[in-house]
Amino acid sequence: MNRAQVFQWRLAASAALLLLVFGMIRLLWYPGEYFAIFGIRKQFLLLILISLALGPALSTMLYKPGKKGLVLDLVVMATLEVAVVIAASSYFYDRQPHYLVFAVDRFEAMSRLEVDLGQIAYPSLLDRPGHEPRLVYAELPTDPEIFDRLMDETVFEGKKDIDRRPEFWKPYAAGITTIKAAAKPLSDLLSGDQLRAASVRDWLSRREEGAYQFLFLPLRGKAMDVVLILHADIGYPLDMLAVDPW
Repeated sequence: MNRAQVFQWRLAASAALLLLVFGMIRLLWYPGEYFAIFGIRKQFLLLILISLALGPALSTMLYKPGKKGLVLDLVVMATLEVAVVIAASSYFYDRQPHYLVFAVDRFEAMSRLEVDLGQIAYPSLLDRPGHEPRLVYAELPTDPEIFDRLMDETVFEGKKDIDRRPEFWKPYAAGITTIKAAAKPLSDLLSGDQLRAASVRDWLSRREEGAYQFLFLPLRGKAMDVVLILHADIGYPLDMLAVDPW
């Protein structure tokens, strides 16, 4: 083989490996808008650049027919590339959205790494349904003393708020009434920002119900915030729109 053929062969191998990883990331670990919410695009592009540098680029540079130790060099390059992709895949897997937590007036998407799982009082909250995040209700304490202590800890001591404090977590169904009361009518988004209104109209055009049958709340993510649409009657999330919820 000549260098051009080596480059083509290594490029095809790298592309196949990256395509496999991208499929898991996009379809299983960060489905729907979570890919954008968690800012995975830039991180995956960095992985592509590193993989291409370790794979096709260096392999082509090192390739010289008849070179002593050529096979070992190519194996080392391939091993390094695979190791980097595996490490990156582990990084993406560990940080995938595992919880979708309602707290006060918004939802927060977070991974298992962001919370102390040992503080979770409800075993049902330890796992999640399929590849979608587990819905959680973070309840503000009703005891004045506990509430004041929570405020002091979050405002003055810099500790985590209730969205990342599992000791305040409850199953989502326990907070339906509170969540629906905090949500706003989806029709509110049909005025004001034209891009957002157009996105809402487009979403409604694909459904048989009217805007009055839906509510919305902000969903805060790592890279961007989106609109989380809830059913007005049952209070459960239905979909997300990648537009500014504020």
